[in-house]
Amino acid sequence: MSARVWRPHGAAGMPEVSAAQASEALIASLHTLARPRAAGAEVRFEVTRPDPVSDGYTTRLHTVDASAAPTADGGSGCVRVSSGWSDSHEAAAGAARVLLRADRGASAQLWAAAGTGELRRVTDEPLGVWAPVLPESGECAYVLAREPQQGRYGTDPEVGPEAEPPRRITTPAHQANGLGYVLDRPTRLLRIPLTEETAPAVPGELPLPEAETLLTLTGEVADPQAAHGRVSVVAPAARPGRAPDLRTTVWLADEAGPRALDLGDLAVRRHAWIGPDALVLSAIELGPDRRDFVARVPGLYVHETASGRTRRLTPADEWELTGPLAADSGEVLTLADRDAGVLLVSVSPVTGEIVPLTPPDWEVTGWCRTADGVLVVTAATPTSCGEVFRCDPDTGEWEQLTRLDGGDWYEAVPVSAPTPLGEVRGWYALPEGPGPHPVVLSIHGGPFAQYTAAAFDEVRSLTEAGFAVVWSNPRGSAGRGRAWGRAVQGDFAGPAAEDVLAVLDAACAAEPRLDPERVGVQGGSYGGYLTAMLAGSEERFAGAIVERGFLAPESFAGTSDIGAWFGFEYLGEDPEAVKRQSPLHRVGAVRAPVLVIHSEQDLRCPLEQAQQYFAALLRAGADAELLVFPGEDHELSRTGRPRHRIARFEAILDWWRRVL
Repeated sequence: MSARVWRPHGAAGMPEVSAAQASEALIASLHTLARPRAAGAEVRFEVTRPDPVSDGYTTRLHTVDASAAPTADGGSGCVRVSSGWSDSHEAAAGAARVLLRADRGASAQLWAAAGTGELRRVTDEPLGVWAPVLPESGECAYVLAREPQQGRYGTDPEVGPEAEPPRRITTPAHQANGLGYVLDRPTRLLRIPLTEETAPAVPGELPLPEAETLLTLTGEVADPQAAHGRVSVVAPAARPGRAPDLRTTVWLADEAGPRALDLGDLAVRRHAWIGPDALVLSAIELGPDRRDFVARVPGLYVHETASGRTRRLTPADEWELTGPLAADSGEVLTLADRDAGVLLVSVSPVTGEIVPLTPPDWEVTGWCRTADGVLVVTAATPTSCGEVFRCDPDTGEWEQLTRLDGGDWYEAVPVSAPTPLGEVRGWYALPEGPGPHPVVLSIHGGPFAQYTAAAFDEVRSLTEAGFAVVWSNPRGSAGRGRAWGRAVQGDFAGPAAEDVLAVLDAACAAEPRLDPERVGVQGGSYGGYLTAMLAGSEERFAGAIVERGFLAPESFAGTSDIGAWFGFEYLGEDPEAVKRQSPLHRVGAVRAPVLVIHSEQDLRCPLEQAQQYFAALLRAGADAELLVFPGEDHELSRTGRPRHRIARFEAILDWWRRVL
């Protein structure tokens, strides 16, 4: 590809930069905040940044004084307090402090310290550990770890991946995007004893404590909890079978041995103990066939372990309660997807009343309360990809406590306020200059997901290069209840296509600086699917970028990690109906050039989806290119190697400069 150049947004008189330089600057400026934790008046939190030089990500702990008055520029500053390459999930209780630490390119292990002593490593699991939990006593810690089958995954240095024995597979639930095969590396819940000897005078002097396996489970195990003397995790409700069963439940590890709670047709996502014999659950109902997942709205349920009774706490289909749960002073705090925002909400465990606590256009990533009861959150906003805020207890107003790198950079982007069009929420963003500017219509994945109003690197990249962007949350999206989300069931493209085109038309009519004669369309995952369907039905687009798309429904059923149920529930099972909803069967009508982007290790929408679509485009005589990223999975646009993210932006900008 040719090395095209331009000047950065708002940088008149500055030297021109290449697409690669601009993309690298964008990626290097990003950061993500997570897991704030109160430590007296201070709040400790994680900052994760892409590092293009090392082609990896760093995660470091920072602290900010939540009692200090914010400075005039909107932040009181923060201090980095950890030195590992990746330090995360810090917790403290009793005399113990733990965190996950990973060296560059290595799996994370648990490190622990007693009091103010030095941290030392206390696990050595071959595939690493995750999700640490520290109970109030601080006498032990709990982690999750995958146990590789002997002879696989490097357990035998004489046997490489290509020489491992064959796998016998009898269930559709045998792989997961971002991981690979799952049946030959089940997950264990481990108890790690912690003693005063955790902090030796010389780091590494003491032997590792002996871990105790409390549970061994197959499938996606997550959300460990330790409270009221109970230890529990969320995992599949039953062993993998030949028919899809999407239920998950809470597994207890206690004196009676491991046991699963009977929660009927619920799929539990998160849980928290609100008493020694009661849990609050974030879950969806799957119906009698145990796979009716389409646009199911997560709600809160209360389960009593003594009686086995489960009752729904929050109203059905009104709030999509999606985040971690915490029982806090007689209320339950969690996150809610709500009409282009991710809000922190308070839920009464008695009445189920839901009270929003944060602004509607924030994307909250975590929260905590300080010792004096001040509520603090980490959140992305329309002008930043992440800052720390506190709620003034006297006024109820939110105050910004930090100003991390990148804040000024995002504030320079002129993004319109959310523009309602009937029931559709949409935005547009403009580059500098009088226009009219070429326009890129961007479509999100899911489909039961949503764009938020928070700062968006995809928009920034395009506007910096001189392109206007239009994006929206059409029918099928999350954030508006089940009826809105189910609108595409059985007609996977139609309603959403109508909505994104209506928002595009409304934006062009409202803003003369948008050029309706130079419009391209792009999207990833479901957005890649809808882009391909539009390319095969609309002649208004000058070009398309189809990324990691759901493109060949018939083969998707046998290759994707969710193929055993996803397409059947959304498209149906009638062959003719599936064909009508398939991009593969519309390539003959494609007139605009199409760039297909995919990743080799994508198990959600496997590479064969892109290969089949690209080959069909070529057979139909279309102008098409295929760009394949090695070593990446379905999450490339959001994660992936920083250099691959830079190359992806560079390829997208190069394509639109050629086409538009």
